[in-house]
Amino acid sequence: MGQPGDRAIAPGSLALVQGFVNSVTIETGQDEFADPEDMAAWLFRNGLGELRPDPLDRRDAVTLREALRALLRENNGGDPDPEAHRTVAHVARDCPLVVTGSLGLGPAMTDMRGALATVLASVALAVADGSWRRLKACGEPRCEWIFYDRSRNRGSRWCSMAVCGSRAKMRVYRQARRASR
Repeated sequence: MGQPGDRAIAPGSLALVQGFVNSVTIETGQDEFADPEDMAAWLFRNGLGELRPDPLDRRDAVTLREALRALLRENNGGDPDPEAHRTVAHVARDCPLVVTGSLGLGPAMTDMRGALATVLASVALAVADGSWRRLKACGEPRCEWIFYDRSRNRGSRWCSMAVCGSRAKMRVYRQARRASR
């Protein structure tokens, strides 16, 4: 999928996290994890192997995806979500990582747990190098598209100023106008 506002995708392994969370389009409901077969195609396209996830694997992936989305809302000024932090920690318990030959982190397993571990390793790497705070969920509640904030002051709020930024500003304008009547 293309990026709104002609934004570039996130750098390095954060692109995997961005794509994982953006596997559903909130506004339209289009979900690349709609069923295990669709999810298997997404995993293959994104270099996570030829896996055959079952409905429970799909449920775990969707649970992790939505917990990560909540954490990415925090990166954009949203309220902390302790439940999302617990959910990520809970899923991570079953997705072991090992130190790879290049002294990086990689999955200990080659199944669906390994695919989720790869996503979690990318999150851990981004937290460690400081790039995690730049990955954000769009501040427009109908959108919540995940984007990488390349602005100097990390002040971007929307995936696209032309669409989501305009919606938010129009909403504020309408509320102010109603309040003044």
